[in-house]
Amino acid sequence: MISPQAFGEVLRRQREQRGVSLETVAQRTKIGPTFLKALEKGDCSKWPGGIYSRAWIRAYATAIGLDPEDVAGRFAKCFARTAFPEGDPTPPVPADLPAIVPLRLALETDPRERARVLQRRSILFIIDVLVVTIVATTVSAFTVAGFWMVFAGAALSCHGIGLFGGGGSAAGWVDRSLRRYARPHDDTAGASAMEAT
Repeated sequence: MISPQAFGEVLRRQREQRGVSLETVAQRTKIGPTFLKALEKGDCSKWPGGIYSRAWIRAYATAIGLDPEDVAGRFAKCFARTAFPEGDPTPPVPADLPAIVPLRLALETDPRERARVLQRRSILFIIDVLVVTIVATTVSAFTVAGFWMVFAGAALSCHGIGLFGGGGSAAGWVDRSLRRYARPHDDTAGASAMEAT
C-alpha cells in the first residue's frame, strides 16, 4: 500500500506534467489552495470527512485529467479515516444471513400461454360490459334516470368492485374468488357431482 506522502507526491507530479497550476485546480474545483497543497504533501487532516472528501478528490482528479474513480479508490486506501470516518463502507455480512442472489427477470416466451391470458382477459372484459349493460337497462327501465347516467354509475360501481378485489375487473375478481374455491386437481369430486345430476 502506498503511503499518504507518496500518494500526494504522485498527484503533484501528475499535475505538473500536465501543466496545470495549483491555482487553476483551485478555481476549477472551488477547493482552497491550502487544502490542495496539503493533499500534495500527504496531509489531509484538515480536509472534511466522508462524502465531502471523496467529492473533493474526484474533483481534483478531474481537474488535472486523471480518472476520478481510480484516484478516489486510492485516496480511500491512503486516507481511510478521512474518506470514511464512520468506518468501513462495506460491513461484513453476519454468518447467519444467506448470501443475496441477484434478482433476474425472465420474460414469458410461450406464445400459447400469452394467447390464453389474452383470451381470458377478453372474456372477462366482455362479461363486465354485459353486466354493466344489463344493470343499466334494468335500472333505467324502472327509474326516471336516463340510460347513460345509469350506465355510468354501474360502470363506476363495477370498477370499484374490481379495485376492491385487488385490481382488474369485477368479473376478474369473481373469477379469482371462484378459482380459489375450485379444486382443479380433484377430478373425482367433479365426476361424482356430474353423476349425481
